[in-house]
Amino acid sequence: MIKYKPYEQLELTDDFMFSYVMRSNGELCRQLLESILNFPIDRIDFISSQETIDTYASAKGVRLDVFAKSGNRSFDVELQTSNKRDLPQRSRYYQSQLDTAMLQKGQMYKELGNSYIIFLCTFDPFGFGQYIYSFQNRCTELPEKVLNDGAYKVFVNAQGTHGVISDELKEFLLFLISPGEFQAGANSNLVKKSIVGVEEGRRNEEWRLIYMTLMTKFDELLAEGLQQGLAEGLQQGLAEGRREGLRQGKLEGMAEGRLEGEIRIARLTEILLSEGKLDDLQRSVTDTKFREQMYLKYKLSK
Repeated sequence: MIKYKPYEQLELTDDFMFSYVMRSNGELCRQLLESILNFPIDRIDFISSQETIDTYASAKGVRLDVFAKSGNRSFDVELQTSNKRDLPQRSRYYQSQLDTAMLQKGQMYKELGNSYIIFLCTFDPFGFGQYIYSFQNRCTELPEKVLNDGAYKVFVNAQGTHGVISDELKEFLLFLISPGEFQAGANSNLVKKSIVGVEEGRRNEEWRLIYMTLMTKFDELLAEGLQQGLAEGLQQGLAEGRREGLRQGKLEGMAEGRLEGEIRIARLTEILLSEGKLDDLQRSVTDTKFREQMYLKYKLSK
């Protein structure tokens, strides 16, 4: 089984704690958005965490870490602690799903408000050392011409060294990377509120119960996945043994196939868990064709 971090050791960079702390403290979320986007946000009208968006049945759904609305502007904040090198494509898909969900049937396109997809990274997603990488759609022939479609993508680099950001945000980014350095206190309100949020979160028995329930469910799915991997491996091993036509070859093929099947399903389970794709994980356990698609997607095929 995967060894999970004890609840009382969760930090803000743990997906569960980040989502719940931001959801429970709208003022902290508002100040963080304001610091990153560098424009005033008067209020947060709505905030939720782990919001699932499924625009239609055959499309891949998305689960947003933190979703907030302020007037006609919507914000999605995604915490990223590992670089899977697919952030540009993910930001494109997240924005399309968010926009589709926000525009109600019968509304005009011009009623679509601004949407901001924000990836808060503990690593440099592009390698240029910028604190902030901001993107808008521009004309290729006339780069100074902005499309003004209201779509914004922002990548925050906690390890940045270039660009102009507030001291408040700098300290918050340092806190994300090295929370232990702030045991003696902090200067910025962002960090102070984050420390309090994490401490209160660790004492929140309702959150603890939700976390432990999720981890138990993950363990159950992992066990099912490993069992399925064992069955796959045995089937493959028997086939290889039959082809060789020798008893020894059959035994060796069974052992090798069993091990390979276990490794593949375990690796797929770890990847889907780390990305929070519980629905995909559950489906991969029972749906053979879907599981093969996941193997191909994550380059786990034989």
